Amino acid sequence: MHEHTAHVYALDVVTGKIIAPKYVLKSCERYLTDLDTGEERGLEFKPNVAGAYIQFFSKAIRHTVGEWDGMPFDPLPWQQFILWNLYGWFREDGTRRFNYAYITVARKNGKTTLMSGCALAALVFDQEKSAEVYFAATKKDQAKIGFDEAQRMASASGPLRRHLKAGKHDIKAPKLNARCTYLSSDRDTLDGLNVHFAGIDEYHAHPTDGVANVLRSGMQARRNPMHLTITTAGFNKESPCYELQKTCKEILDGVKHDDAQFAIIYELDEGDDWTDSSTWIKANPSLGVALRPQLLESQLQQALNLGGSREVEFKTKHLNKWVTASKTWIQDEIWTKNQREIDLSGRICWGGLDLASVSDMTALVMVYPEDDGYHVRGHYWLPSDTVEQVLQRDPGHIYRNFLELPNVHITDGNVTDYSSIRRMVSGIMNTPEGQQVDENSIMHNFQAQRIAFDRYNSTQIAIDLTDDGVPLVPFGQGFVSMSSPTKQLEVLVRTGRIWHDGDPVLRWALGNVELKLDPAGNIKADKQKSGGKIDPIVAMVMGIGEHMKTPQETEQNFDIISLS
Repeated sequence: MHEHTAHVYALDVVTGKIIAPKYVLKSCERYLTDLDTGEERGLEFKPNVAGAYIQFFSKAIRHTVGEWDGMPFDPLPWQQFILWNLYGWFREDGTRRFNYAYITVARKNGKTTLMSGCALAALVFDQEKSAEVYFAATKKDQAKIGFDEAQRMASASGPLRRHLKAGKHDIKAPKLNARCTYLSSDRDTLDGLNVHFAGIDEYHAHPTDGVANVLRSGMQARRNPMHLTITTAGFNKESPCYELQKTCKEILDGVKHDDAQFAIIYELDEGDDWTDSSTWIKANPSLGVALRPQLLESQLQQALNLGGSREVEFKTKHLNKWVTASKTWIQDEIWTKNQREIDLSGRICWGGLDLASVSDMTALVMVYPEDDGYHVRGHYWLPSDTVEQVLQRDPGHIYRNFLELPNVHITDGNVTDYSSIRRMVSGIMNTPEGQQVDENSIMHNFQAQRIAFDRYNSTQIAIDLTDDGVPLVPFGQGFVSMSSPTKQLEVLVRTGRIWHDGDPVLRWALGNVELKLDPAGNIKADKQKSGGKIDPIVAMVMGIGEHMKTPQETEQNFDIISLS
């Protein structure tokens, strides 16, 4: 046993000979500790059984795609360690210890191949009578990915062809009356399953744990069932996958106890520089063998050049890092490093005004051309009743942090206070003594060239401001108008050419933005899908867009850099 590749892998991880992340190290430590103490809990390790399953993989399973097509699947050391644990540990009653496994690793490391091999082992090598083997997902197409690979494996292997019949929708082991197929939550019913093996690939994409729970409940009548979850990282930290990962980390940390749950997590550790290629092996244990470093290098360069969703994809899929939002546009650390205080008095500026529909946030963001970029300042209005209602529902809501900010104006009542907006922009105030001018207004203190606004919900305030002499101009909200300034904003932020005074409202709104793309590669912020208010960012984009329309009137002429 001590000479087996899987055991040596565990030793090499623990001693530091193999670079591995925290929760791979803890998984290896768990294995080694259980070898010494597991007997006290009724656990026994059977190396001959584990070795037989690994031999099944190397002798009966073949690769079916890419440059490895047709070659035997010889599990790499990290894969052997997983198989060694899944198939080697037993309880006192002779049943398999690990009925549940959570394996997370970056893309292109062979995780789906591993799962498909486990499904075939469950179908024919377990020798389970009438075994039901399933690949499962929320959608049929996703569920078929693992099944299709198992189907190709069954057809490509001489040893397997003698025992299996691979059809379009199932794989059968006639002598055992066993069957492998795929299912999804869009199937008419998932009831009545008698599950011997369930493989869930890309669990991060599951919005609920409905499918997983049905499969777990269907395992109760089996002696040696296995529920195998293999996934990359995702975006939604409220998902069942992220919750499962948290639980698995607590098990590996010793905070929780579950002898039936195997877990191994290949990811970058906290504090690792995601751009440093020396750290990538932590999330990519097949790097340099089945996965070429050049592939990751090219993907990194695209992520750095394009940012936004490309950066998120690189972190989640290639480095197995969970990122807060699926369409995270500009990361917080990039925005915050562009903070700079400056006196803008008397400066030339453009603006964007995004009015609330009735009772929510209104945003006015002014952009001040400076060198080859912009300085931005925001002003915001919130009705007091709206704030009160929000804080009653959620006392910890971020609105509480905005109450004392000088550029956030909490107005009386439950509707947008257009008079307050008018006063801030034009300086015109209606008083009992008649109209007066507020000398703190934008028009009084700055050379405001034009302020772009969305026509929707803006009729009366647009009329009033225009009558006051404010150069208000309509700005379209479709892809044609919004895409170029949105792309330009991203370029400016990422190249350190847009500055702000640390405005927490802008920072919060930027973190809420999710992008919407059209087939032509145009982008804009999506108000429907974004996780919170994004009105300040929409206003900033309009201000930049309005400035970009007339470069001949300005000293600056910024190149529009396409990110599509």
